[in-house]
Amino acid sequence: MAKISKISIVHSVSRKYETALKVCLKTCEDNAVKIEDVFSVNDKNLLEQVSKTDSELVLVIGGDGTMISTIRKLLILNIPFLGINIGKLGFLTDINLESISDELPKVFNAEYVREKRPFLEITLSNKDKKTAINEVVFHSGKVAEMMSFSIYKGDKLVSNHKSDGVIISSATGSTGYCFSGGGPIIHPTLSVFAIMPMFSQSSASNPLIVPSDEDVTIKLANKNKASIVIDGYTDQEIKENLEIKISQKDLFYELIHPLNYDYFEACRTKLSWGNPLVNIHD
Repeated sequence: MAKISKISIVHSVSRKYETALKVCLKTCEDNAVKIEDVFSVNDKNLLEQVSKTDSELVLVIGGDGTMISTIRKLLILNIPFLGINIGKLGFLTDINLESISDELPKVFNAEYVREKRPFLEITLSNKDKKTAINEVVFHSGKVAEMMSFSIYKGDKLVSNHKSDGVIISSATGSTGYCFSGGGPIIHPTLSVFAIMPMFSQSSASNPLIVPSDEDVTIKLANKNKASIVIDGYTDQEIKENLEIKISQKDLFYELIHPLNYDYFEACRTKLSWGNPLVNIHD
């Protein structure tokens, strides 16, 4: 692994980031790492400004929401990301406030692992393309109102549904909204789709995991209207007879993790995953 000598910092605006930023700035100074610039995640010219730097890493201070927003905005730059967690769960942000001064110098000194993760590309019927790190939610647009639609993988029909909608999640997004709906936990490096019907009229509408070698297409039935929400941000209406196509082939972003990063430990501590009601070692 190469040493890191130049970084850009992107911080949250909805959380108190100042203390974490101060520690990061001091740690960079102590380790002779040049800070190209510091940006707000809401900076309208974030892509343009970061692209003008020689950054070898984008350090993101915030929670998972800040990390997702930053990745989506800077995807085309092919710069890896590392998260400082000042949020709550922090599945995408590895380093907490207390360990910044210990862990960052190790990362700068090439003591880290690189991890490629797939993301989703959503194509609407009008050829408009959007990007999702976690998931795309296809829903009726109203509370407790069902709609009819069909799901295809490639040119093969998977299922017809009458439900409130469906969540199509990446592996990374499996610990997000999809998990809240009862979906499975999927290792984040896998190139798969998790398909999670929402409040289906059918008792057999179970979550489904399929490989991403072919696109998944959702076709809206006649006389139905719907909306899509992407990573909790974008709400766009889909009119009748339209469809959305979700792709994942050869689409990746890159994270940097400290050497002690452990995905399963994160599941145990952040989701209480696999914790028994009693201590099995007693």
